[in-house]
Amino acid sequence: MTPLLLRQTWQMIENIPQQTLVRLDDSGLVGWVVLHLERSRPLKTEERQAVEGYLHDHTMLIRDMAGA
Repeated sequence: MTPLLLRQTWQMIENIPQQTLVRLDDSGLVGWVVLHLERSRPLKTEERQAVEGYLHDHTMLIRDMAGA
């Protein structure tokens, strides 16, 4: 994952509304972030796979940081 894509991913995570974060399970959270990332810029297959893997590995951290 490039530093730019990692930065964009975390910016997207920071913008998740609290109520959305609470109602999503882990797979839903990953899907939400990927969907919104792809709205801002198309992802190549390998980029999408990298983002999905990264998010699955960091869902607990994401939820902890958001206070959910």
